[in-house]
Amino acid sequence: MTPSTKPVTRETSAFVRDGGRVRAVVATIAGGCLELRLKGTRQRETVELSGLWHQAVKARVWLQRMEKKAARAARRK
Repeated sequence: MTPSTKPVTRETSAFVRDGGRVRAVVATIAGGCLELRLKGTRQRETVELSGLWHQAVKARVWLQRMEKKAARAARRK
């Protein structure tokens, strides 16, 4: 796999409604960070990739717990 030594910016296929307008999300990968902004704006949000990974794992585990809890409640009825 190619390491991310140079920043790479791409317009994604994700869209967000912002102030009544629909804007594309632009993503930049630079080192260990993911930088997000809406096309046509200057405001940037930066997320560390390691933190994003941990958040995704927590979300998956939470979803599995909720599914298991719902299955147990359905069996009890």
